[in-house]
Order: sequence, then structure tokens, then C-alpha cells
Amino acid sequence: MMNLLLVAYAILSLYAILDILKSSRDWATKVVLAAIVLIPFIGAGLYLLVFRDKKN
Repeated sequence: MMNLLLVAYAILSLYAILDILKSSRDWATKVVLAAIVLIPFIGAGLYLLVFRDKKN
């Protein structure tokens, strides 16, 4: 079970970091990037739910 969680964390974090690097965001994204690295699961989830651009 722990391996599955680690894989999920790695995939979510990688996706969020790549999305941040592609976007032209301000300093707030740098803070979220630090949160992704320092706080597993919460940082990536926070970015994907709140800070990611919503495309219609």
C-alpha cells in the first residue's frame, strides 16, 4: 500500500511541477512549488485544486 501512495505522490508532484514551469505565474506559484516539495500530498493537491488554471 505504501508503494502505491509513493507512486501517486510522485505522479501528482511531477504533474504539478511541470504545469507550474509551463505557466507564466507570479510569485505565488513559487510558494506552491515549495509546498509541493516540502509537504507531500497536501502541496500537490492544493495546487491542482486551487491554483491550476481552469480551462473551459
